[in-house]
Amino acid sequence: MVQKLVLHNEVIKVKGRVKVITVKKEDFFKVLKLTKLRVLDKEYEALMPPIDSLQKNTIDVNGLATLVQQFMVNVLTNPQTRNQVSPAQMVLTTSGGNITLSYSGSIGLNSQGVTVYLQVLQESGNYTFQYYYVGFDTTNNSYSTSQLELYVSAITDGEYAPGDLNQYIQYYTNLVRIAYTNTSFTKASDSYLFIVWLIDFQNIPPYLVAFTPSLQNNVGIFVRGTWYGTSYTIYFNNSNCSFGCGGNCPSSGLGGFIIYTQSNSVILEFPLTAPLGTGVTSIEVLLCTNAVMMNMHNIGGSTSSTITPPVSGATFYVAIATITITYQGS
Repeated sequence: MVQKLVLHNEVIKVKGRVKVITVKKEDFFKVLKLTKLRVLDKEYEALMPPIDSLQKNTIDVNGLATLVQQFMVNVLTNPQTRNQVSPAQMVLTTSGGNITLSYSGSIGLNSQGVTVYLQVLQESGNYTFQYYYVGFDTTNNSYSTSQLELYVSAITDGEYAPGDLNQYIQYYTNLVRIAYTNTSFTKASDSYLFIVWLIDFQNIPPYLVAFTPSLQNNVGIFVRGTWYGTSYTIYFNNSNCSFGCGGNCPSSGLGGFIIYTQSNSVILEFPLTAPLGTGVTSIEVLLCTNAVMMNMHNIGGSTSSTITPPVSGATFYVAIATITITYQGS
Protein backbone atom coordinates (compact mmCIF):
# COMPACT_ATOMS: atom_id res chain seq x y z
CA MET A 1 0.00 0.00 0.00
CA VAL A 2 1.22 3.49 -0.81
CA GLN A 3 0.25 6.66 1.00
CA LYS A 4 1.21 10.25 0.34
CA LEU A 5 2.29 12.55 3.15
CA VAL A 6 2.40 16.30 2.71
CA LEU A 7 5.03 17.26 5.22
CA HIS A 8 3.91 20.88 5.21
CA ASN A 9 2.43 23.26 2.72
CA GLU A 10 4.20 26.46 3.60
CA VAL A 11 3.06 29.71 1.99
CA ILE A 12 5.79 32.23 1.20
CA LYS A 13 4.30 35.53 0.13
CA VAL A 14 6.07 37.29 -2.73
CA LYS A 15 5.07 40.95 -2.78
CA GLY A 16 5.98 43.86 -4.99
CA ARG A 17 5.57 47.59 -4.46
CA VAL A 18 6.72 50.46 -6.66
CA LYS A 19 6.67 54.24 -6.95
CA VAL A 20 7.91 56.79 -9.46
CA ILE A 21 9.57 60.10 -8.55
CA THR A 22 10.39 62.91 -10.99
CA VAL A 23 12.26 65.94 -9.67
CA LYS A 24 13.87 69.07 -11.03
CA LYS A 25 17.60 68.76 -11.54
CA GLU A 26 18.39 71.20 -8.77
CA ASP A 27 16.56 68.94 -6.29
CA PHE A 28 18.79 65.93 -7.02
CA PHE A 29 20.47 65.89 -3.61
CA LYS A 30 17.24 66.76 -1.82
CA VAL A 31 15.70 63.49 -3.00
CA LEU A 32 18.61 61.12 -2.39
CA LYS A 33 19.22 60.38 1.26
CA LEU A 34 21.34 57.89 3.16
CA THR A 35 18.88 55.25 4.29
CA LYS A 36 19.67 52.74 7.02
CA LEU A 37 18.99 49.12 6.07
CA ARG A 38 19.52 45.96 8.08
CA VAL A 39 20.79 42.49 7.26
CA LEU A 40 19.79 40.66 10.43
CA ASP A 41 21.97 42.16 13.19
CA LYS A 42 24.13 44.28 10.90
CA GLU A 43 23.25 47.76 9.68
CA TYR A 44 24.49 49.66 6.65
CA GLU A 45 23.58 52.82 4.71
CA ALA A 46 22.40 53.08 1.11
CA LEU A 47 21.90 56.22 -0.99
CA MET A 48 18.25 56.01 -2.04
CA PRO A 49 15.13 58.06 -2.70
CA PRO A 50 12.39 57.89 -0.03
CA ILE A 51 11.05 54.33 0.26
CA ASP A 52 7.66 55.16 1.75
CA SER A 53 4.25 55.27 0.00
CA LEU A 54 4.99 52.50 -2.48
CA GLN A 55 2.03 51.27 -4.52
CA LYS A 56 1.04 47.70 -5.33
CA ASN A 57 2.19 46.18 -8.63
CA THR A 58 1.54 42.84 -10.34
CA ILE A 59 3.79 39.85 -9.67
CA ASP A 60 4.50 37.95 -12.89
CA VAL A 61 3.71 34.41 -11.73
CA ASN A 62 5.17 32.78 -14.85
CA GLY A 63 8.39 34.74 -14.40
CA LEU A 64 8.48 33.80 -10.72
CA ALA A 65 8.04 30.13 -11.67
CA THR A 66 10.96 30.38 -14.11
CA LEU A 67 13.12 32.01 -11.45
CA VAL A 68 12.31 29.34 -8.83
CA GLN A 69 12.74 26.51 -11.35
CA GLN A 70 16.18 27.67 -12.53
CA PHE A 71 17.27 28.38 -8.95
CA MET A 72 16.30 24.90 -7.75
CA VAL A 73 17.94 23.21 -10.76
CA ASN A 74 21.20 24.95 -9.88
CA VAL A 75 20.88 24.15 -6.17
CA LEU A 76 19.70 20.55 -6.20
CA THR A 77 20.50 18.85 -9.46
CA ASN A 78 22.98 19.42 -12.26
CA PRO A 79 23.69 23.14 -12.58
CA GLN A 80 24.54 24.61 -15.92
CA THR A 81 27.58 26.87 -16.19
CA ARG A 82 26.46 30.44 -16.66
CA ASN A 83 28.45 33.54 -17.33
CA GLN A 84 27.84 36.67 -15.29
CA VAL A 85 24.19 37.66 -15.54
CA SER A 86 23.01 41.20 -14.88
CA PRO A 87 21.39 41.49 -11.43
CA ALA A 88 18.48 43.58 -12.70
CA GLN A 89 16.85 45.60 -15.46
CA MET A 90 13.87 47.91 -15.69
CA VAL A 91 12.04 48.29 -18.99
CA LEU A 92 9.98 51.43 -19.60
CA THR A 93 7.35 51.30 -22.35
CA THR A 94 7.06 54.65 -24.14
CA SER A 95 5.36 55.85 -27.31
CA GLY A 96 8.76 55.92 -28.98
CA GLY A 97 9.70 52.37 -27.97
CA ASN A 98 11.18 50.65 -24.95
CA ILE A 99 13.82 52.20 -22.71
CA THR A 100 15.96 49.75 -20.72
CA LEU A 101 17.63 50.73 -17.47
CA SER A 102 20.46 48.25 -16.87
CA TYR A 103 22.24 47.40 -13.65
CA SER A 104 24.72 49.90 -12.24
CA GLY A 105 26.42 49.68 -8.89
CA SER A 106 25.56 53.25 -7.94
CA ILE A 107 23.47 56.26 -8.91
CA GLY A 108 25.28 58.81 -11.06
CA LEU A 109 24.66 62.03 -12.95
CA ASN A 110 23.95 62.04 -16.70
CA SER A 111 23.39 58.29 -16.71
CA GLN A 112 20.76 55.57 -16.53
CA GLY A 113 20.75 52.44 -14.43
CA VAL A 114 19.42 50.24 -11.63
CA THR A 115 20.89 49.52 -8.22
CA VAL A 116 19.60 46.92 -5.76
CA TYR A 117 19.96 46.78 -1.97
CA LEU A 118 19.10 43.89 0.32
CA GLN A 119 17.43 43.95 3.71
CA VAL A 120 16.93 40.77 5.77
CA LEU A 121 14.59 40.92 8.75
CA GLN A 122 13.59 38.32 11.32
CA GLU A 123 10.33 38.35 13.22
CA SER A 124 8.70 35.62 15.32
CA GLY A 125 11.33 33.17 14.10
CA ASN A 126 10.62 33.66 10.39
CA TYR A 127 12.56 35.67 7.83
CA THR A 128 11.74 38.34 5.28
CA PHE A 129 14.12 39.08 2.40
CA GLN A 130 13.56 42.55 0.92
CA TYR A 131 15.17 43.74 -2.31
CA TYR A 132 15.03 47.46 -3.08
CA TYR A 133 15.57 48.14 -6.79
CA VAL A 134 16.29 51.79 -7.57
CA GLY A 135 16.01 52.75 -11.23
CA PHE A 136 17.26 56.17 -12.32
CA ASP A 137 17.55 58.36 -15.39
CA THR A 138 19.55 61.54 -14.83
CA THR A 139 20.00 62.33 -18.53
CA ASN A 140 18.31 65.07 -20.59
CA ASN A 141 15.97 62.54 -22.20
CA SER A 142 12.25 63.26 -22.26
CA TYR A 143 9.45 60.74 -22.73
CA SER A 144 6.09 59.53 -21.43
CA THR A 145 5.50 55.96 -20.24
CA SER A 146 2.58 53.55 -20.05
CA GLN A 147 4.16 50.51 -18.35
CA LEU A 148 7.13 49.52 -16.18
CA GLU A 149 8.66 46.04 -15.96
CA LEU A 150 11.21 44.67 -13.49
CA TYR A 151 13.63 41.90 -14.46
CA VAL A 152 15.78 40.15 -11.83
CA SER A 153 18.22 37.25 -11.56
CA ALA A 154 19.23 34.94 -8.72
CA ILE A 155 22.59 33.48 -7.72
CA THR A 156 23.36 30.04 -6.28
CA ASP A 157 27.08 30.28 -5.58
CA GLY A 158 29.37 28.02 -7.60
CA GLU A 159 32.39 25.74 -7.53
CA TYR A 160 35.96 25.50 -8.69
CA ALA A 161 36.54 23.96 -12.09
CA PRO A 162 37.65 20.30 -11.84
CA GLY A 163 41.40 20.25 -11.28
CA ASP A 164 41.73 24.04 -11.56
CA LEU A 165 41.54 26.05 -8.34
CA ASN A 166 42.21 29.24 -10.29
CA GLN A 167 38.93 28.98 -12.19
CA TYR A 168 35.79 29.59 -10.18
CA ILE A 169 32.49 28.88 -11.93
CA GLN A 170 29.52 30.93 -10.76
CA TYR A 171 25.92 29.85 -11.26
CA TYR A 172 23.09 32.25 -11.99
CA THR A 173 19.54 32.15 -13.24
CA ASN A 174 18.57 34.06 -16.35
CA LEU A 175 17.09 37.52 -16.11
CA VAL A 176 13.33 37.04 -15.81
CA ARG A 177 10.42 39.43 -15.47
CA ILE A 178 9.15 39.19 -11.92
CA ALA A 179 6.85 42.23 -11.72
CA TYR A 180 5.17 44.89 -13.84
CA THR A 181 2.78 47.80 -13.46
CA ASN A 182 0.74 50.00 -15.74
CA THR A 183 1.65 53.57 -14.95
CA SER A 184 1.66 56.85 -16.83
CA PHE A 185 4.15 59.62 -16.13
CA THR A 186 6.28 62.06 -18.10
CA LYS A 187 9.97 62.72 -17.69
CA ALA A 188 10.96 66.16 -18.95
CA SER A 189 14.43 67.06 -20.20
CA ASP A 190 15.01 69.30 -17.18
CA SER A 191 14.03 66.63 -14.62
CA TYR A 192 15.45 63.46 -13.15
CA LEU A 193 13.60 60.16 -12.83
CA PHE A 194 13.78 57.69 -9.92
CA ILE A 195 11.87 54.43 -9.62
CA VAL A 196 11.83 52.59 -6.30
CA TRP A 197 10.70 48.96 -6.61
CA LEU A 198 10.50 46.64 -3.61
CA ILE A 199 10.32 42.87 -4.01
CA ASP A 200 10.10 40.90 -0.79
CA PHE A 201 9.77 37.25 0.16
CA GLN A 202 7.80 37.13 3.40
CA ASN A 203 7.10 34.59 6.15
CA ILE A 204 10.02 32.24 5.40
CA PRO A 205 10.52 29.65 8.16
CA PRO A 206 14.19 28.85 8.84
CA TYR A 207 14.06 25.45 7.17
CA LEU A 208 12.88 27.02 3.88
CA VAL A 209 15.48 29.79 3.62
CA ALA A 210 17.60 27.42 1.53
CA PHE A 211 14.75 27.03 -1.00
CA THR A 212 14.11 30.75 -1.47
CA PRO A 213 15.79 32.33 -4.51
CA SER A 214 18.68 34.62 -3.56
CA LEU A 215 18.42 37.65 -5.83
CA GLN A 216 21.64 39.40 -6.79
CA ASN A 217 22.27 42.61 -4.87
CA ASN A 218 24.80 45.38 -4.29
CA VAL A 219 25.68 44.05 -0.86
CA GLY A 220 26.86 40.70 -2.24
CA ILE A 221 24.95 38.65 0.33
CA PHE A 222 23.15 35.49 -0.74
CA VAL A 223 22.34 32.01 0.52
CA ARG A 224 25.05 29.68 -0.69
CA GLY A 225 24.34 26.50 -2.62
CA THR A 226 25.26 22.91 -1.80
CA TRP A 227 28.88 23.46 -2.81
CA TYR A 228 29.59 25.32 0.42
CA GLY A 229 27.74 23.53 3.14
CA THR A 230 24.05 24.21 2.62
CA SER A 231 22.42 20.86 3.31
CA TYR A 232 19.00 19.25 2.93
CA THR A 233 18.27 15.89 4.57
CA ILE A 234 15.08 13.86 5.10
CA TYR A 235 14.96 11.38 7.98
CA PHE A 236 12.43 8.54 8.37
CA ASN A 237 11.85 7.19 11.88
CA ASN A 238 11.63 3.38 11.85
CA SER A 239 11.33 3.21 15.67
CA ASN A 240 14.80 1.69 15.85
CA CYS A 241 17.02 4.74 15.46
CA SER A 242 17.93 8.11 16.92
CA PHE A 243 15.34 10.41 15.35
CA GLY A 244 16.66 13.92 14.93
CA CYS A 245 18.80 16.10 12.70
CA GLY A 246 22.15 14.37 12.41
CA GLY A 247 20.72 11.12 13.84
CA ASN A 248 21.09 7.62 12.42
CA CYS A 249 17.56 7.09 11.07
CA PRO A 250 17.16 6.11 7.40
CA SER A 251 17.71 9.27 5.40
CA SER A 252 17.84 10.65 1.91
CA GLY A 253 18.69 13.90 0.20
CA LEU A 254 16.55 15.99 -2.08
CA GLY A 255 16.73 15.24 -5.78
CA GLY A 256 14.03 15.97 -8.30
CA PHE A 257 11.20 18.40 -7.89
CA ILE A 258 7.91 19.37 -9.48
CA ILE A 259 6.93 22.97 -10.15
CA TYR A 260 3.73 24.40 -11.56
CA THR A 261 1.59 27.53 -11.38
CA GLN A 262 -1.89 27.71 -9.94
CA SER A 263 -3.89 30.94 -9.95
CA ASN A 264 -1.49 33.58 -8.58
CA SER A 265 0.88 31.06 -6.98
CA VAL A 266 3.91 28.94 -7.84
CA ILE A 267 3.80 25.45 -6.34
CA LEU A 268 7.09 23.67 -5.63
CA GLU A 269 7.02 20.01 -4.54
CA PHE A 270 9.76 17.56 -3.60
CA PRO A 271 8.54 13.94 -3.87
CA LEU A 272 10.40 11.40 -1.69
CA THR A 273 9.87 7.68 -1.20
CA ALA A 274 11.11 5.38 1.56
CA PRO A 275 10.66 1.61 1.97
CA LEU A 276 9.32 0.93 5.45
CA GLY A 277 9.07 -2.85 5.60
CA THR A 278 6.04 -4.59 7.06
CA GLY A 279 3.98 -4.13 10.17
CA VAL A 280 4.57 -0.41 10.44
CA THR A 281 1.73 1.44 12.16
CA SER A 282 3.06 4.97 11.75
CA ILE A 283 6.08 6.77 10.39
CA GLU A 284 7.63 10.09 11.31
CA VAL A 285 9.32 12.19 8.65
CA LEU A 286 11.79 14.96 9.46
CA LEU A 287 13.23 17.59 7.11
CA CYS A 288 16.48 19.25 8.23
CA THR A 289 18.15 22.11 6.41
CA ASN A 290 21.15 24.31 7.00
CA ALA A 291 21.48 27.46 4.89
CA VAL A 292 24.84 29.20 4.73
CA MET A 293 24.36 32.95 4.21
CA MET A 294 27.31 34.57 2.47
CA ASN A 295 29.28 36.87 4.81
CA MET A 296 26.78 36.25 7.62
CA HIS A 297 25.90 33.13 9.59
CA ASN A 298 24.13 29.79 9.25
CA ILE A 299 20.35 29.55 9.33
CA GLY A 300 19.23 26.09 10.34
CA GLY A 301 15.76 24.68 10.75
CA SER A 302 13.62 21.57 10.65
CA THR A 303 10.03 20.39 10.41
CA SER A 304 8.41 17.01 10.91
CA SER A 305 5.12 15.18 10.49
CA THR A 306 3.62 11.75 11.15
CA ILE A 307 1.81 9.47 8.72
CA THR A 308 -0.42 6.53 9.67
CA PRO A 309 -1.90 3.77 7.49
CA PRO A 310 -5.34 4.60 6.10
CA VAL A 311 -6.65 1.19 7.19
CA SER A 312 -6.14 -0.11 10.71
CA GLY A 313 -3.71 -3.03 10.73
CA ALA A 314 -2.73 -2.58 7.10
CA THR A 315 0.69 -3.66 5.94
CA PHE A 316 2.63 -0.52 5.07
CA TYR A 317 5.30 -0.76 2.41
CA VAL A 318 6.14 2.65 1.04
CA ALA A 319 5.72 6.23 2.22
CA ILE A 320 5.70 9.06 -0.30
CA ALA A 321 6.59 12.29 1.46
CA THR A 322 5.94 15.53 -0.39
CA ILE A 323 7.36 18.82 0.74
CA THR A 324 5.16 21.52 -0.72
CA ILE A 325 6.06 25.20 -0.88
CA THR A 326 3.65 27.78 -2.26
CA TYR A 327 5.13 31.07 -3.49
CA GLN A 328 2.05 33.30 -3.44
CA GLY A 329 2.29 36.41 -5.56
CA SER A 330 0.48 39.52 -4.37
